[in-house]
Amino acid sequence: MTSCTGCNISLGWKKYNFQKQWRVPGYFCKTCMKDIGQDFDDNGKITLPKRTCDSCKQEFFFLTTKFQNKQRHRCCQICKDLTVIDPTSEPVLPPAPARVPIMMALFAGFGILLMIAGLAYVMVVAPQQDSSILHVIIGSCMTGAGFMLARKMVKVRNVVLGKTDVPLESLR
Repeated sequence: MTSCTGCNISLGWKKYNFQKQWRVPGYFCKTCMKDIGQDFDDNGKITLPKRTCDSCKQEFFFLTTKFQNKQRHRCCQICKDLTVIDPTSEPVLPPAPARVPIMMALFAGFGILLMIAGLAYVMVVAPQQDSSILHVIIGSCMTGAGFMLARKMVKVRNVVLGKTDVPLESLR
């Protein structure tokens, strides 16, 4: 399930994202979307600072304040319910896997196979048919779909293995 990039609240079916001209990546809840949009309308750019949550060490636009042992901690919506907040601790993230998951490798292989099959279809089958333009279009679509699938799996593979530091929301 996706969480809000602004406040880390868990999003259900309603996800809002800015269009590409704003260059604000991620998915937002309705209140964060309104606040960031209002800031953009007022200033012509996003001027809200991203701050790091004291517990999970991730950056968000909107954090809540929690007092613990007479100390103020800035926490996201998920971490504010924790009983003990230790700002000196390391973030709790799962370790990167040692190898690529099998299903991801299968989909990448299917993409490469689709590319090769589309290219072979255009080169071998399309010239022998009567309506060759239709067969060229079908083969080209197969090749393009295979390329897009293989490229997406390589990008996701790099993120999963920890080689690229890209947020997962940008992979959609």
